Amino acid sequence: MDLDDVLPDSHYVTRQSRWIDAPPEVVWAELHAVRLSGLPVTVVLGAARFLPVLLFGHGARRLRDLPFLEALPIPLLASEEPRALIFGGALQAWRLGGGEKPPLLDAEDLQRWIQPGWVKAVMDFRLTPARGGTVLSTETRVLATDPSTRRRFRLYWLFVQPGSTAIRWEVLTAVQLKAEARGRAAVA
Repeated sequence: MDLDDVLPDSHYVTRQSRWIDAPPEVVWAELHAVRLSGLPVTVVLGAARFLPVLLFGHGARRLRDLPFLEALPIPLLASEEPRALIFGGALQAWRLGGGEKPPLLDAEDLQRWIQPGWVKAVMDFRLTPARGGTVLSTETRVLATDPSTRRRFRLYWLFVQPGSTAIRWEVLTAVQLKAEARGRAAVA
C-alpha cells in the first residue's frame, strides 16, 4: 500500500527525505524508538498547537513522552516492515478545540470519505535501500472534503506547514543520528 492507494489527490503536500548510512532494519528500529522527549522542536510546536486543545480538556496524553509514531493525530493504516508506515484519518485540525471526534476509518473508508467539514490527512514514512544505506522519506498529503473547509484550512496550513515541515526534519535527523551511531558502535 502507498499514499496513492489512500489519497491519490490532495490540496496540500509536503515531502522530506534523508539518506542514512545504515541498513533499513536499523533505520526502521530507530524510527520506532524516537520519543517525543528526544524531539525538542516537536515538543515546543506540539505544545503550542495543542494548548487550546488542552484548555478545552481534550488530548492531554498527546504531550506525554510517547514514541513519536504513537503521538501522531492520525491512526496507523498500514505497516510493511521494514519498508513503509502509512497513517491517515479525517481531521478538523484548524478548529481551536480540535473539532469533533474523528471517525475511525480504514484506508478504504478514508478514500471514500466525503462528509463536508473535514480534511483527509495521510502521511507515510518510506525506507528505500540506496547507496549502501537507506533513504528515509516522509510525505504528508491533505485534501479538504468541500470548498468551504478548504478555504478555512488554507489559513491554518499557512501557519502550521512550516512547523510541520520542521517536525519532519527533526524526526529524520533524530533517526539518522541514532541509526548511524548504532552502525558505528556495531563496527567498533
